[in-house]
Amino acid sequence: MPESARKPASPAFLVHALAVVDENVEIGEGTKIWHFSHVQSGAKIGKKCVLGQNVNIGNNVTIGNFVKIQNNVSVYEGVILEDYVFCGPSMVFTNVPVPRGKYPQVGSAFYKPTLIKEGASLGANSTIVCGHTIGRYAFVGAGAVVTKDVPDYALAVGNPARVVGWMSEAGEKLKFDPIGVALCPRSGLRYRLENGLVRDVTEES
Repeated sequence: MPESARKPASPAFLVHALAVVDENVEIGEGTKIWHFSHVQSGAKIGKKCVLGQNVNIGNNVTIGNFVKIQNNVSVYEGVILEDYVFCGPSMVFTNVPVPRGKYPQVGSAFYKPTLIKEGASLGANSTIVCGHTIGRYAFVGAGAVVTKDVPDYALAVGNPARVVGWMSEAGEKLKFDPIGVALCPRSGLRYRLENGLVRDVTEES
């Protein structure tokens, strides 16, 4: 690995000796990149992230702060991970809607962007088909296949994934009272279900 990639001008991060970090990469303070992982040129990784074993970060990918990416995940160009996103083991991103080996589509002009918003969790072996947005603090269950946008705080499971419930910021399943209000027992945050969507109304209480 080039010395310029290993040693930032200021704050420290950790790159395992068996990981590869290309040139022109930004890595935030306290981030850890473990063995057999590869961070490609143009990628920007925030502070205090953890990239497990055999993680690939594609060219020009942007990753926020406090993101955890478990083993065997490839984050392809066109994918954006906001702060506190969790990617479970062996979950899958894509970036080309209709891939064909005989008719290669190489380069960002062919990629359909995918946005994973703050605090969302993507379960082990789930697949996020490109071109969709996973909302804030949404939870995609293990093995789910996401083929459309997932709203904030939604619990989405199955193939194709469908919304079967709602999760709090702290990861508790929300139970709404008759007027559509739920209290998270872990965080104390209050939520309202209205018109098929959930929002945090703690500050409105």
